[in-house]
Amino acid sequence: MSGFKLPVTGNRTEAEPIQFLDTLSYVHVASEETDGRWSVVEMNLREGHAPPLHVHENADELIYVTDGTIHIHTEDDQQELTAESSVVLPRGEAHSLHAVTEATIIATDSPGGFDKFVMTVGKPTESQTPPTAPPSEAAIGRVNNLAPEYDIRIVGPPPVGP
Repeated sequence: MSGFKLPVTGNRTEAEPIQFLDTLSYVHVASEETDGRWSVVEMNLREGHAPPLHVHENADELIYVTDGTIHIHTEDDQQELTAESSVVLPRGEAHSLHAVTEATIIATDSPGGFDKFVMTVGKPTESQTPPTAPPSEAAIGRVNNLAPEYDIRIVGPPPVGP
């Protein structure tokens, strides 16, 4: 029997800031709060942010842009998203994104778990602004080493250079 029976809320002011690669991220709703069904992570992206092409093996992902412009990349397509736009990416399909401008997105995954990846790979920070430089080689190494533990498979380089 599920313990997730009441609404779960979250916001930036109650969340700990986490430097995840070259983003400033906040876990609004942790997957534990929903019996693993959902996770909600706010990510403040520096201009130029571009993770490697990757696959979430067991989770569908919704990305909602609250500010800025990003490009969503799949193996065959690229789409531009601006503020108040969203995309749903199906599990098992390779994708990435590129922050054309500084941007803020809400990444929601079902089932949850991306929040745990962000908290494991990232590190708590007191900063309230996104990093201004590309991620370090050490941070990229942590992503590559830990991604499989979270059912994330890296399948290619970022869609654009640093």
